[in-house]
Amino acid sequence: MSSQKNKDQVDYQNKCLEIKAKFTTKEKKLKGAKKEISSLRSQVKAVKEELKSTDKETGEYLDYLKRLKAEFENYKRRSQKERERIVSWSNEDLIKQFLPVLDDLERAVDSSQQSNDNLASLMEGMRMILDQLKAILQKQGLQEIEAKGEEFDPYFHEALMSVDLAEYPDNLVVEEMRKGYKLNNKILRPAMVKVNKRSQENKKKDKSKD
Repeated sequence: MSSQKNKDQVDYQNKCLEIKAKFTTKEKKLKGAKKEISSLRSQVKAVKEELKSTDKETGEYLDYLKRLKAEFENYKRRSQKERERIVSWSNEDLIKQFLPVLDDLERAVDSSQQSNDNLASLMEGMRMILDQLKAILQKQGLQEIEAKGEEFDPYFHEALMSVDLAEYPDNLVVEEMRKGYKLNNKILRPAMVKVNKRSQENKKKDKSKD
């Protein structure tokens, strides 16, 4: 009887120790979970603070971009007005330079209406007006394109027709039919020309002479 009682006590103590061990294990797990939750809360708080700071910076950058865009639009408007003023002043200066040419041309026309006998004087006056006009345009950067006597260049010349002349080299401009012009080395219009294109017969004649 006594031995059975001792056995029951031992079993009871073992069960108590087992339960206590399980409880201790769960308590440790619970403490670990609490620490993990606390850490997660700290991380969440840090993320919220970072997001708050990021939102603030984003707002500041957005405001800066808006101001920059407004400044750029103002700059474009000012630049456009400045270009318009420069063009207006340039046109005004160019027109002023043409006024004396206009005066001379009107005087020449009036003179020709008053007298039909002084043709030589009229032609001389027109030549002077033409020279004056050319000088004004040259001052603005206008240049004539060299054509007659030059080798044909499709960049500067436009061939309207060709001829077969034995006395001229092949591909030579023999006649200028309309002047071409450059403005500050930019082609305004090519010169219209007549180009020598020698036939095989003329080329053979040259070879036989050699």
